[in-house]
Amino acid sequence: MSDQPARSKRDQSCSASSEGSVRAGSRPASAYGWVAALGAAFVATAPAAAAAGEGLTLSEAWVPATPEVGRDIPLLLTIKNETTAPEALMRVRCPIANFSERHTVDRGEGAPAMRAIPNIPIPAGSTLVLLPSAYHVMLLQTREPLEPGKRFTCTIVFQKAGSIETEVEVRKSP
Repeated sequence: MSDQPARSKRDQSCSASSEGSVRAGSRPASAYGWVAALGAAFVATAPAAAAAGEGLTLSEAWVPATPEVGRDIPLLLTIKNETTAPEALMRVRCPIANFSERHTVDRGEGAPAMRAIPNIPIPAGSTLVLLPSAYHVMLLQTREPLEPGKRFTCTIVFQKAGSIETEVEVRKSP
């Protein structure tokens, strides 16, 4: 019995062509060179949308003050998407909390309730304000007391724009 894992027919045909043999009815890799060249030309002329944060503006980032360690607090923030494509907030990393979750407020039957969601959608050409009563990010298990006036930096990760750092202020709750 061989020590090699079993391979599917597709794996076997792929490895056969990569080992230099050409099967009947297949074309050598050089026949597809024009496809690669066309793709490279397209990428070279496409707008530089890969630049982190291009077209997104973050402002008014703040959290409520809390004297206790281990609390869960909302991160409130304004996100302006000036692009022509929708965006999504995927995750948040902050040094003052162990975890974060994206939430929406479900207003189904009964009292409103927070519900964790995989991402927060940001429509093209719009401004989204994260509020405790709507979309927001919860910073879970704070690591230190948070006094009004303190500032720290969080990394906000978006689906297309990548990671953007923003300064967050600790404020008294209204």
